[in-house]
Amino acid sequence: MRRRTLALTLSLILPALAGATLLALVAPEPLSEREAQAKSGYESPYTYEQTWNTAVRLVRVDLGYKVVEKDEKGGYILFEYTDKGTTSSASLELLKTDKAVRVICQIPKFPSYHETLILDRLGRKLKEEHGLPPEKPKPPPDAGPPDGDAGP
Repeated sequence: MRRRTLALTLSLILPALAGATLLALVAPEPLSEREAQAKSGYESPYTYEQTWNTAVRLVRVDLGYKVVEKDEKGGYILFEYTDKGTTSSASLELLKTDKAVRVICQIPKFPSYHETLILDRLGRKLKEEHGLPPEKPKPPPDAGPPDGDAGP
């Protein structure tokens, strides 16, 4: 009798579990996970200070967005991005590299072209306010092998 009850229970549960598994496999991932993956970047040839100050003025003054939080040392600006009545949290992150300042923009609720528009405006504003980017120091030319290694 116990085997029949177990068999009956399994025959009812297994199809339900299989359906749930199939649904989990074909269901799209949650929107929040897809949103977090979207981000766009820009390599600024200007100094960190120039890029930071220009980015803050762009977000707050030029675009008129509300700055929620900013940290120059930490290299981020959190703001509220609004377009056509829809508001989203957004961020600009500035990272120093050897050759440039990497600026990453994230606006989770909007297509990536919104991020690109902000980064393009930042690039134009940097050029308008600071002119051509400063030239990086060139490495010294290779003088050849040191004395004593002059070969035969």
